[in-house]
Parts: sequence; C-alpha cells; structure tokens
Amino acid sequence: MAIILDHYATLYKHDAQGSQKMDFWGLLQFLGIPAVCSIIVYATGSGVQHVPEVLSAIAILTGLTFNVFVLLFDLTMRAIDKGANILTGPSVAQVADELRANASYAVLLGLGLSALLGGIAMFADTSKPINTWFSCIIVFLAVQILLALGMALKRVRSMFESFRTIGDEQAP
Repeated sequence: MAIILDHYATLYKHDAQGSQKMDFWGLLQFLGIPAVCSIIVYATGSGVQHVPEVLSAIAILTGLTFNVFVLLFDLTMRAIDKGANILTGPSVAQVADELRANASYAVLLGLGLSALLGGIAMFADTSKPINTWFSCIIVFLAVQILLALGMALKRVRSMFESFRTIGDEQAP
C-alpha cells in the first residue's frame, strides 16, 4: 500500500513556498487514459489474445524496470556514502524520491499483471481470446505501467538537468 501511496503522492505540484497542490490534470491523465482504453475494450467486446507472449513481454519489462530501481537505489546509497552533495538540494532529492516511487509502482503493477497473466496462462484456454472483463483489467494495468514508466523517464530527465546545473560537483 505504501508503494501506491508514494506513487500517487508524486502527482502533486510544488511551488517555491514549499506548499503542494494536487495535480488534477495529471491524476486525470493517469487514471483517465487507462480507463478510456478499458472502456474501448469493453465497448468493442475485445479479448486479449496470445497471453503467453504478452506474459513474457510484461515479465521482461518488469525485470528491466526492477533493474532500474535497484540501480537508482545503488547510486543514491553511493552518493550518501561518499558524502556527495548532489542529493542535498531539495529539488534533486525530491525528484530522486519521486523517481523511486514511480519505478517501484511500475514494478508492483508489472508483478500484479504478471501474476494475473500467469494464472490465465496456466488455468485458461489461451488459444481463444480471454473474456472482456479480464481484458479490461489487463489493458488498464498495462497502460498504467506505460504511464508510470513515462513519469519515471520524465524524472530521469529532470535529475540529469539538475546534475547539469549543480556545477563542479561530481556524480558518484
């Protein structure tokens, strides 16, 4: 539950005075786009096909995302151990926390989607499309994973911009 709360806490806008406001447009996009995609699946009566192949793709994507999460953790720990000042600025530290939250949320969704697809692959006939309700859930989770990864990419870019503006300090 903490991973989910941490991720949704990144959907706040922070101003110069330190106050924060919910980014309703971001929240609408993050929940609305997957919902619209799921509604389209439901309205057209579509069913996910090729479940074993989709499971493989999601498992690989989840593993790669977890690798990024571990790398981020390692870099953060090295920076702290070396006493580097790169994570002392509020914006850099905040972006690092938000990146961790987005990456861990994407991993959590990937694990959940892998479990769902694995169960379907084991206990259902995957030669036929699966039912529309499960397809809606799969599409919702898959689109959320992609959006969470997009948020993480945005934060990686933001961190590199912060490192560039720090000046003489060196990343570990």
